[in-house]
Amino acid sequence: MDEARILLRAGQTTGAMYLAGYGIECILKALILSVIPGNEGETTLRTFRGHRGHDYEWLRSVYRRNRGPLPPREISRLFTFVDRWSTELRYTPGYVPEREAEQFMEAAHSILEWADGRL
Repeated sequence: MDEARILLRAGQTTGAMYLAGYGIECILKALILSVIPGNEGETTLRTFRGHRGHDYEWLRSVYRRNRGPLPPREISRLFTFVDRWSTELRYTPGYVPEREAEQFMEAAHSILEWADGRL
């Protein structure tokens, strides 16, 4: 998030959103790994490959299936807001409007803070 904030301050809104969204993806994977039995780690890591490994909804469903507690209502609402994130952002020319990027960053920060508290 620190690097995403630097990009946002530099006016690099698309890059900031991409990096913050990638942070959400990574922490969701960390949450999953924190709730699965230790002997399933390698198998679970392999499931993260490919397109679905970038899909927040799929990652959240894997977390819930493995008895990960549901997030508070506000965090669930924020996931709905950030769900438009995609790895395709790294190929998107131009810039996301600044206010949209700021809102995304605020949502990402709250999600990361919640998830970090679960680890």
